[in-house]
Amino acid sequence: MVRDKWYTLYGHLLSFNRLKKAFRKVKKNGGAPGTDGQTIEQFDDDIIENLEEIKEELQEKSYHPSPVKRVYIDKGNGEKRPLGIPTVKDRVVQQVLKDVIEPIFEPIFLECSYGFRPEMSAHMAIKQVKEYLKEGYVWVVDADIKSYFDTINHKLLIDAVAEKISDGSILNLIGMFLESEIKDGEGLTIPEMGTPQGGVISPLLANIYLHKFDKEMTERGHKLVRYADDWIILKRTMLAGRRIMSGAKAYLQEELKLKMHPKKSKLIDARKESFEFLGYYFRIYEDKGQGKDNVIFGPSYKSIDKFKDKIREITRRNQTTSAKAIIDRLKPKLRGWANYFGIGYVKSLFSKLDGWIKRRIRMIQLRSWKNPGKLVAILKNKGWKGKIKRISMTSWKNSSCQIVHFIMDNEWFQDNGWVSLTDVRQKIMS
Repeated sequence: MVRDKWYTLYGHLLSFNRLKKAFRKVKKNGGAPGTDGQTIEQFDDDIIENLEEIKEELQEKSYHPSPVKRVYIDKGNGEKRPLGIPTVKDRVVQQVLKDVIEPIFEPIFLECSYGFRPEMSAHMAIKQVKEYLKEGYVWVVDADIKSYFDTINHKLLIDAVAEKISDGSILNLIGMFLESEIKDGEGLTIPEMGTPQGGVISPLLANIYLHKFDKEMTERGHKLVRYADDWIILKRTMLAGRRIMSGAKAYLQEELKLKMHPKKSKLIDARKESFEFLGYYFRIYEDKGQGKDNVIFGPSYKSIDKFKDKIREITRRNQTTSAKAIIDRLKPKLRGWANYFGIGYVKSLFSKLDGWIKRRIRMIQLRSWKNPGKLVAILKNKGWKGKIKRISMTSWKNSSCQIVHFIMDNEWFQDNGWVSLTDVRQKIMS
């Protein structure tokens, strides 16, 4: 049974053990220093004193968040996304607050909401989209909320929290985080709306804010799949899709003071064109041999381009270093990308990308060896029987020639700790 209202919660924030657990989570997540310049390691050096200080300030109601440091990260399309970095101290308070109130809202959240929730994931959302498409929901309302995190209405958000929590001290603390000053290159500003991306509690507040939307859409019988502010609705017919497009837009604007992005929101027939969701593309194609439609999905072109840009950055051809050092730097990227996209139709793509990455590593190793004599010595040592042709050690063309492949073969890569996208995918699929 879900409890209707919670009245006395603030005292739970004052538990030293809760604060200690909250810091452990903050430490595990890492992150840059906030406006005070204090690192997580520095906070940890005086952990007892720092946590006791937080406890005392919360108890005396003298706690007030520091300004949030604003930075901008590249979205990959020429645009910048603002990111807020709270101080370590504020992250601990946000984390303990999240730990206390999240269990209250989790039971009322709907299954269509997958983002930043315990036991939910992007993979679950992606698989649900695939299932809906297979069931014939082929018309897709592919919508984007314009500047969602920056346009959340503070009053409506507090009202949404207050529907379950009547503890004024908790509501006041949330209000302080929403109104925390923001420090960027232009000085200090006090936000009138929004919740900064980067705050520990921001994803939970974002889910609370959009819960009314989830409820309204599902009660109307729509197949909604939402991950934070990314969402799509799937219908069987074009007419139903058009009605939803209009209805969802009106509801967001009138009830939640949010706007759908006019250029990024559209109605798509997945049988005729692909659409993107959570970095994946989806498309239905007719299998004439089987006489039915199949759903294919995998990393979008944008996701592939961003991945290749990261690989190029790590494997710059003008560096002189060992293959092992490069592979060690690549491993987290390769594992992370393969784990996320490995559930899609990627067998051929992963094989091609593995070959491309290997070639870049071979090029770096050639350049690092510098002297062609090194190449000749290795060839003789490995028992090369063919003619040895002198090659340029800095030529991209030569990084794929036969003798280079003979020297830097699969066994050589394994000896240097190589982990391929294909290997990671096979573990996922097994």
